[in-house]
Amino acid sequence: MTTSRHQPSDSQPRAQIVQLSLRKRPAFISEFQPDAIEVEERAPPRVARLTLYLIMLLISAGIAWACLTEIDEVAVSRGKLITTQPNIVVQPLESSVIQSITVTVGQSVTAGQTLAVLDPTFTEADVHQLKVKLETADAMVNRLEAELSDRIYVPTDLSNPRQVVEAELAAQRKAFRDSRVRNLTEEISRAEASIQKSREEEEITRDRLLGIKEVEAMRATLLAHQTGSKLNLLQTRDARLDIEGAITRLQGSQIEAKHELEKAHLQRQEFLEDFRRTTLESLVSARERQNEAAEELKKAELRRRHVTLIAPANAIVLEVAQRSVGSVVRQAEPLFTLVPLNVPMEAEVFIEPKDIGHISPNYTARIKLDAFPFQKHGTVSGLVRTISQDSFPSDTRQSGAQSSDRLFYRARLSLDDTNLRNLPDSFRLLPGMAVQAEIQVGRRTVISYFLYPLLRGLDESIRER
Repeated sequence: MTTSRHQPSDSQPRAQIVQLSLRKRPAFISEFQPDAIEVEERAPPRVARLTLYLIMLLISAGIAWACLTEIDEVAVSRGKLITTQPNIVVQPLESSVIQSITVTVGQSVTAGQTLAVLDPTFTEADVHQLKVKLETADAMVNRLEAELSDRIYVPTDLSNPRQVVEAELAAQRKAFRDSRVRNLTEEISRAEASIQKSREEEEITRDRLLGIKEVEAMRATLLAHQTGSKLNLLQTRDARLDIEGAITRLQGSQIEAKHELEKAHLQRQEFLEDFRRTTLESLVSARERQNEAAEELKKAELRRRHVTLIAPANAIVLEVAQRSVGSVVRQAEPLFTLVPLNVPMEAEVFIEPKDIGHISPNYTARIKLDAFPFQKHGTVSGLVRTISQDSFPSDTRQSGAQSSDRLFYRARLSLDDTNLRNLPDSFRLLPGMAVQAEIQVGRRTVISYFLYPLLRGLDESIRER
């Protein structure tokens, strides 16, 4: 046989021997071989070889593509839509009794619409009392200002009893002042008249003194010439002394009258100044009461206005307190919670701690609304606006986020483009809609999705106790 004639050397492999023998074997010999040997010795089909090469090429191309191609890396967070303005909480300003409640949960209200009415008895009484107090203070201030400017106080409203009383008081005070000033003026006039009379009498007496002095001089001359009587001289001298004494008394009376005049002037001036001072003090006190009453009235009117609870803006009633008509509501107790309408919306999402290191403000995001599947309606583009500086436990998370015992970070995303497609006519973004935010944090190669789990497994495996 061929195999026996061509014995291989010890250094040649057996496979080469078989290969050579197969090449040199005549074709007619193969026809007499068993089918299994024929199949085994038959050369592989070219299609199989090409398929193998193609598979290897595709695998190599896939690996190269996975190493070179980068895709967006996103952090997925759950959350909900909220308004940029907080919910409106309507509370009573003070404790009162509920008279009526005019809205229900879910109702849409407009700005200024009545939500509830409280009992106005106490506030109305306070407002009326303070109005009376303020009117009294106003009338007193006007009356005192008229007194200071020396005007006659005339009430502007004769039907107002407080103004009428102040007018009567002003008339009495004016009469008292005028009477007192008149009496003091009369005393001044009497003192001036007394002074004038004394001066006139002094002038007359001085004229008499000049005459008596001439008579005295003449009689002294006669006595010196032994022609006159000494008695006559002494009588004349005595008369002169009487006249001089009268002049002295007149001068004393003038001084006394001047003192009385000065005293009367001082009394009148003191009375007027004292009257003005007391009027000013009363005016200051009245203005203080006026300002105090005005401020108290403002507060009372504010409380009266808040007896009717109204919606401060267009909103939807979210919650109504469990209170009925006739119930007592405490001061600052929340009665209504309103969600404002026509205000910008934003998404509040909860970020996993493992993602927080890769997210920063101004990162773009794609927001999917659970109420409107993105396959049909599209997505909303957003931007990371703020991120909390501390984590929150899972029990503080709102509905729309998965419950867990782990911690989460809160982030606010602004809604930049809300133009969805195939929307119903009644479409409107509502607070509380559940959303899923895909925040783009970077790019990574496709191969990393396969390598990182392997590397992590190799790093963390075969080391546990």
